[in-house]
Amino acid sequence: MALTSRLLRCQSLVGLRSFIKPRLTSMLPAHQSPSARWYHCGKALAPPPKPKPLDIEDLPCYGDFSSSVCKFIATRDYENHDSGILAWVTSFSFENPLGLVELNEFVFGANPRIDILHRVVVWWRAKNRAGTAKVKNRAERRGGGRKPWRQKGTGRARQGSIRAPQWRKGGRVHGPVPKSYKYGLPKKVRRMGLRTALSVRYAQGHLHIVDSFEDIENDRDLIPVLDKRGWTNVVLVDSTPNEVIAEAAQGLKTVDVRHPKNLDVYTILHRKNIVMSLKAVEFLEDILCEDDRILVNKFE
Repeated sequence: MALTSRLLRCQSLVGLRSFIKPRLTSMLPAHQSPSARWYHCGKALAPPPKPKPLDIEDLPCYGDFSSSVCKFIATRDYENHDSGILAWVTSFSFENPLGLVELNEFVFGANPRIDILHRVVVWWRAKNRAGTAKVKNRAERRGGGRKPWRQKGTGRARQGSIRAPQWRKGGRVHGPVPKSYKYGLPKKVRRMGLRTALSVRYAQGHLHIVDSFEDIENDRDLIPVLDKRGWTNVVLVDSTPNEVIAEAAQGLKTVDVRHPKNLDVYTILHRKNIVMSLKAVEFLEDILCEDDRILVNKFE
């Protein structure tokens, strides 16, 4: 009886499908027939092309500011215009101002997200942790292969080895072994941490922008400048790896030298001041603004 009812239900469903399918097919347009197979085709998205830089001679500040400052303003005007984040550019060796630039609000005007800074610092310290702690277990200890005394008849507790964990100089149970503490952190969170750290240093007045570091040739030139300007605890950031500055600051414990590709949040927060060249600022803004740009269809 149960088998007969199941067969009747199946026949009724088949008849219902044969009744509905032709009517649905006639209602659909010709290009949307049920037999056609559709595949999702993703569109290639890319940031819009950068506009042509402004002509330096057409800038209102031309002649009043230095040529490097005018070049920076002309190059970054399409993203930094009317940002309200202003900073003076000075010479590294002297304190004379060379011009006033507008920084990107998305990079240097971010909200002080302490939680993001904490996540990035914990990730960075775990990534750079050596993880070389190691102790010996009972198998790695020397000796202990002979049973110390017989199993029964001595009145003492039974023992199998003098390198068991309960013995003095015995092996360690569940001790640390060499391992990596590295784990993944989303790229957007890392970039947000870098923007937050730079914004915090700017808001505190500890972000300084200089024209370049070309005046420095050795430590005899670097130390007097840092003492004169009060930059005893500082990180120096140039656009490219600067071997001259790195060699000059090699013996200084409170001076770090970085470039935009290896600049990290921990170093920015560990040092009180951060001194950046104009080219380093331009390079950092170009990288960190990617999360704020609107993507467009590459083939339209």
